[in-house]
Amino acid sequence: MRHTVPMTRREVLALIAASGVAALPLRSRAAYPERPVTVVVPYSAGGPASLLARYIAAEVQQTTGKSLVVENKPGAGLNVGAQAVANAAPDGYTLLINASSMYVPTHFGGRTVKDNLKDFAPITIVGSFPLLLVCNSDLPVKSVPDLIAYAKRHPGQLAYGSSGNGSLTHMAAAMFAHMAGVDMLHVPYRGISEAMVDVSAGRVQLAFGGVPTTLPLVKNGKLRPLALTSAQRSAVAPDLPTVAEGGLPGYEVNPWYGAVAPAKTPAAVVDQIHVELARVMQSPKVRAQWQEWGADPSYSKTPADFQALMQREADKWAALVTEAGIKLE
Repeated sequence: MRHTVPMTRREVLALIAASGVAALPLRSRAAYPERPVTVVVPYSAGGPASLLARYIAAEVQQTTGKSLVVENKPGAGLNVGAQAVANAAPDGYTLLINASSMYVPTHFGGRTVKDNLKDFAPITIVGSFPLLLVCNSDLPVKSVPDLIAYAKRHPGQLAYGSSGNGSLTHMAAAMFAHMAGVDMLHVPYRGISEAMVDVSAGRVQLAFGGVPTTLPLVKNGKLRPLALTSAQRSAVAPDLPTVAEGGLPGYEVNPWYGAVAPAKTPAAVVDQIHVELARVMQSPKVRAQWQEWGADPSYSKTPADFQALMQREADKWAALVTEAGIKLE
């Protein structure tokens, strides 16, 4: 005769857990996201990164009812916002709009390129903006070949403005000078808008600026456009050649923005966010708006593809800094 021994409540729960019954199917769990997702933009409000983030948030809200809350956290060379997200819980409820400039080998704010590669789980790129090379309208150059020839005749006399030491606008000009074999003076500003004011006034002679903010100044006659930094011409300015076309083959600087989560965010959550953002980026409405802004409405096919892009960006700028002897401290 067999006797059964009564089990305690604790033993019953342990047995259930061990048998896997406690692992409820996904449809039984609360669907992610259960609450608003915070999207940190490490720039001041009003720039391209904020523009993209807020438009994406509105599109997600409209099409899914889910809420993305965009927060601007500028400062310390993008590191205030980046550090806030790196320290956040890896649960998919805090994302960062990162940028290609985060992979220039500076050490501002205590973070490094290595930190920016290891502290985040990549999701997808959400768009890129070519830069526009412009000069003061009184400078006697009308093309990239003209500019290179003028710079060679006047070594060290041409000054270019940038949005700061180690910024993409700085690196674009440094790459130009290195590939063209010319010597130009770098004048860093607190933002590219300030630099463009001085280019217009002739206090510095040229600068590289984002298409959305620089093209209106060109149309007003305050600046002369010379070339785009993208690999191909832009639909926004189809008659404007690229720097590569102007005599520097292989030249390309295409600042991009993307979405990343804190490292160790579950792959299932990262994949879910990727699917949603890829859906948004394929929307005809979004693509048309990006193109109107002069942006490429691209997205990464997989998070791994975006990781590879970030690594290539880091390698590219590290090589330039070494080869050209650029000082970023």
